[in-house]
Amino acid sequence: MSSVNVTGAEDNSTTPAVACDDGQPVGSPTYIFYRTVIDVYVVSALCVAGVVGNLLSMVVLRRDRDRPNATNWLLQALAVVDTVYLLASALIQPLKTVNDVGDPAGDGGARAVLRRVFPYVEPHAWALASTAQTATVWLVLLVTVDRYVAVCQPLKVCLARHPRVACQPFYPRDAS
Repeated sequence: MSSVNVTGAEDNSTTPAVACDDGQPVGSPTYIFYRTVIDVYVVSALCVAGVVGNLLSMVVLRRDRDRPNATNWLLQALAVVDTVYLLASALIQPLKTVNDVGDPAGDGGARAVLRRVFPYVEPHAWALASTAQTATVWLVLLVTVDRYVAVCQPLKVCLARHPRVACQPFYPRDAS
């Protein structure tokens, strides 16, 4: 293994050179442990809790059919988009960590498949997560505008009577 002078001076301060992709995880064992715990277990648990919460919200909002309004419809759409974002995040974060810091000695089985498949899955999961995150921001903005109109200008309730008008830019046009 070659050595690299890190100071640029003639004082023999060197560190061993490391190849970029030698399959070894980068970092101390403590760093790898905490990264695995946070990125795999904590993120996965938060994503599962978020999906369960969004599913409960969707069930409750679907049952409230007495007064269909824009806010109810927008909150249902927000729960769906948030669920898509959480599922995409659950694909990205834990799988990337397992791919990066997994046991290099255990290259058989699932990790070998993950190393082959992950580079193809990651760009699509990032695109899905980014799209869902952007849709979430716009839906929160629409809920805010809807609530502003309902509270501050109650006589202008166009959004409350026609919930699909609020999201007309997001709807695909009918071909017929």
